[in-house]
Amino acid sequence: MATSEFILKKGFKFEADDLLLFFYDKEEEPLFSKGQVPGFLPEPKCPGEKAKGVTIAAGTYRNKRYVARAIRLSDEDVSPEELLKRAVSSAISNAEEEDLKRVVIFLSRANHSLIGPCQEAALLGGYRFDKYLEKKAEPCPVHCVLEVNPGPDEKKGLKQRAETYEWVNFARDILNEPPNEIQPESLAAIFQAEGKKAGLKVTVWDEKRLKKEGCGGILAVGKGASSKPRLVIGEYRPRKAKGYLCLVGKGVTMDTGGYCLKPAKSQIGMKYDMGGAAMTFAAACAMARLKIPMRVTVITPLVENDISSSAFHTTDIITIRNGKTVQVDNTDAEGRLILADALCIASELKPDWIVDAATLTGACVVALGEDIAGVFGSDRQFNSTIVKAGENVGECLWEMPLHMPYMDQLKTTIADMKNIGSRWGGAITAALFLKKFVSDELKWSHIDIAGPCVKEEPLGFLGKGAKGFGVKTLMELANMLLS
Repeated sequence: MATSEFILKKGFKFEADDLLLFFYDKEEEPLFSKGQVPGFLPEPKCPGEKAKGVTIAAGTYRNKRYVARAIRLSDEDVSPEELLKRAVSSAISNAEEEDLKRVVIFLSRANHSLIGPCQEAALLGGYRFDKYLEKKAEPCPVHCVLEVNPGPDEKKGLKQRAETYEWVNFARDILNEPPNEIQPESLAAIFQAEGKKAGLKVTVWDEKRLKKEGCGGILAVGKGASSKPRLVIGEYRPRKAKGYLCLVGKGVTMDTGGYCLKPAKSQIGMKYDMGGAAMTFAAACAMARLKIPMRVTVITPLVENDISSSAFHTTDIITIRNGKTVQVDNTDAEGRLILADALCIASELKPDWIVDAATLTGACVVALGEDIAGVFGSDRQFNSTIVKAGENVGECLWEMPLHMPYMDQLKTTIADMKNIGSRWGGAITAALFLKKFVSDELKWSHIDIAGPCVKEEPLGFLGKGAKGFGVKTLMELANMLLS
């Protein structure tokens, strides 16, 4: 569990370096000034359209190895900022393989706006989960060399982004851990310890408290596992808070599917089924650490969906906290059952906004692919704000319809509702199920992160494994709600 360091400074002192010289595409305009280019290098020129990147020099200087690359940020389908992040992230990997000590980027006075993407590429693109590897690579630092000293606003932005990215990587760490290490009880302990450090007041409900509070969904899903269910509540209450945001995150630490057992290949990646809990708790910690002037509560129900003689069955009827009864037609539609209890608790708090996040349905991945999260909710304007927040920080979300006629699919004759509808529109019926447990007068949005959270292969400049998707979006959402 390591990440590259990001260092911002004026001036350049040579080490064993991977030197990156960037150009914009159409104007072939360099992002650096000529005076910044080390004197031992030839004059860099923009690579051709097809080349995009080219090594202009390699060798030794003062008995230390170096490679200098000219890179053209050229792709009509991808923004220059995203291309820059990908290039820096790739350079970190190259430098590690070539045993170079640093990645060095040069930015002219006119291009200080790109400090943020460079920092993100270093701290998130340079992340490695190597805890269980015998041989661990030394993280390669990224030095961003400026033509002039950074201003106060740039320094402030640097600090705030670093704090947010630290919590993104915290979410990635716990998601990348194997399910024999991260279970409901152990994850509750981690949340309690880390939340307290960040400035949250953290309360953990065990199975006795869950029973007392009437959380039948959490208890039903979690009763088949040896690690008992938990519900973690983190609270941040600053003085003179400007609004109240409640976050709810699904935390299934391992989802076998229960008695509706997933095939073996489908169980690979199901340790990520707690992505909503990781996303929301990490975001709440970032908000507390950065002392945003907003009241925040995060609620994370934690269970393991396992098989045993005590596990819940299909056709069981369970009672949720608000008294509604649910017929279990599929034990692999378990996430909505634990979220139902948590959303009841969130509604009772009467916040200004509720956002829940969950790796809820494969149907959402079918609809939007692996890179995009779906947003459903009772307030279209609030949905749009969430989508815009994601766009601002480079995370893709898309509003999906909360089509009320599909509610008929959840009707049954011997309970108030069932937990799954037909095959078609599964992401919509899952969101409609959740809506039944949120007070109608509240602004609520549900984010289905089953695609970008569970995606094992690289997503943009992020490498394999957990992406920590959504933490940045929630942090940006809080800032937008405050503005």
